[in-house]
Amino acid sequence: MSHVHWWLFGLSFATGLVLTLVLLIRPAKRQVSEGKPAAAEAPTTKIPVAEESPTTKIRVVPETPTTKIPVVPDAPYGPGSARAAPDGSGPAGWLVKGRSDTKLYYTPDDPTYDPTAAQVWFPDEASAVRAGFRPWRESSRK
Repeated sequence: MSHVHWWLFGLSFATGLVLTLVLLIRPAKRQVSEGKPAAAEAPTTKIPVAEESPTTKIRVVPETPTTKIPVVPDAPYGPGSARAAPDGSGPAGWLVKGRSDTKLYYTPDDPTYDPTAAQVWFPDEASAVRAGFRPWRESSRK
């Protein structure tokens, strides 16, 4: 298919151009002079319009007081997990630290609890296990 039929390409282009011009420049079906209305047009009828009613006043209700919605921490591993803050801290009362890279969790009883930087926090060990984390104690025995 390396050989191009230029004559076929030129013929199709010319045919398309001619058809486009013919279809664009077609005579108007009916010409109407500017002075008198066309005989075939039906007379227009006036549509009755109801009288405008006076403006209705709408009573303004004072604003309702804003209620504060508690902010739910970002739960990267579902309910019962919270992403650690940039400084490694977690929500108040959540004591179980988790590391996303090792999928291990640390409790305050573990000797490595304090030096471990938390990436995720859990309120209890059951939440950490539900999220697929293992306790650090079991990984250190291996």
